[in-house]
Amino acid sequence: MDEITRIGNYIVIEYDSRILNFPVVSTVFFYDPNTLSYDIRSLATQELVKVLVTDITSISDGVGTYTESTFLAFLRANTGLTIDVSSGSDPFIIENIVYVAQKTDLPTAIGGIITLATDKTYILTADIDLTGDRIACGGVVNLFGNSSETSSLTSTGLGIGVPLITTIHSIVLHNITFRNVDTCFDIDGNTNLVALDWRNVNFADIKNVGLINSCDNFIFDTGSFLGSQGLSFTGTVGTIAINNSLLRGIGTAGNIIELGARCIVKRRFRIIYSSIVATSSTVGVNVNSRATIPTEAYILDTVNFSGGGTYLSGLDATSNDALFINCVGIENSAVNGQLYMQGNATATTVSATNTFYKVAGTTTASSDNSKFSHSNNRLTCDATISRKYLIQANLTFIAGANNVCEFGFYDSQLARIRVPSKTKSTVNSGGRAEGVTFFCVVTMVAGDFLEVHASNTSAVTNITVEELNFIITEIK
Repeated sequence: MDEITRIGNYIVIEYDSRILNFPVVSTVFFYDPNTLSYDIRSLATQELVKVLVTDITSISDGVGTYTESTFLAFLRANTGLTIDVSSGSDPFIIENIVYVAQKTDLPTAIGGIITLATDKTYILTADIDLTGDRIACGGVVNLFGNSSETSSLTSTGLGIGVPLITTIHSIVLHNITFRNVDTCFDIDGNTNLVALDWRNVNFADIKNVGLINSCDNFIFDTGSFLGSQGLSFTGTVGTIAINNSLLRGIGTAGNIIELGARCIVKRRFRIIYSSIVATSSTVGVNVNSRATIPTEAYILDTVNFSGGGTYLSGLDATSNDALFINCVGIENSAVNGQLYMQGNATATTVSATNTFYKVAGTTTASSDNSKFSHSNNRLTCDATISRKYLIQANLTFIAGANNVCEFGFYDSQLARIRVPSKTKSTVNSGGRAEGVTFFCVVTMVAGDFLEVHASNTSAVTNITVEELNFIITEIK
């Protein structure tokens, strides 16, 4: 006989080692055949009670009491559970949940296609082989396993390039492994709003995990690529997030993860706390330089790259889109800017004393600049995250003999010279001064810029900055 157990705020029905939990809202009434009376048991106080299904005669939902004759109807209405306790029948039927222990538990294939019904949850309890057939989803589907170690899906004989699963709807995957097919997925989110939440999902020995063409979110958590690669994104995607996962490719030509040239990421592409193993000719992550990603929204955080292959292709740490932090095997992001000028002969025109003017001359940007744009005597921040920076400049200049000149950083945020940076220097009798150094600490975000300005406090005499080295470095 099947049994019902109340644990905490749930009733648990046990049948053939399968367990269904469902909440009840108030008080359960049990009939005690020994005393011929009802035992009222409060869900708030009773911790563990086990009785036979046939012992339950009524249940209260806090509004009305259900008699024995309506108990099963109450269960069905409130939980989707149908129980038939008549002799020889299976009393464990769950509406919208299908247990799959073998291929025949799935819908019958038509033309080699098994169409999963919309809004149903299919739970694989074993390793299932579709023997050459493939799956299409009629609507939103949940495909679960008991564990990625004991529940898997494959299709022996499925053709090269033929996806194991095709859908234009959301598909939720938990606790399942896909094995030994050439291509696993073809997901097109251009018709419906598609959300892909995949947890504890493994891909084993799959050359092409598949194509995702547009989706609202792709969340891959605590999963694995085991000798698998070829997960490709195109179209418009909100968020791509891969967390706590191992991605180990095949070693053949191709990408483990790829964002194509037409991929538009609206929010972020993020891989965190994961390992990527790219060996031989495999590329770990390939983000096409023409893909669209917000500034600093290509995030690699605490990712370990190994295997000796090509770890990154396309965008790298120098891109304004990249934010690489604490990664091993690749260059991490830095935010820094530098410009310099040597042998300059262009004078900075001084029209009035004690007035700052932008230093004139043609400057050159350092090849190591990252997330800073350069124009003549200007460094503009391209990083969207607000950071503190150390600003430093060193210069030599010529002016009128014994003139006292002043230098400082013009800050676009203030629309004036930053006071802490102002530094005076007196030229010698020959009109020259060397080794003038000044500093400042500022906070900058995207669009803010800094320039070096000069003022003559002694005379209306031009200033020529011959040598200039201007550096901005992030303060951690």
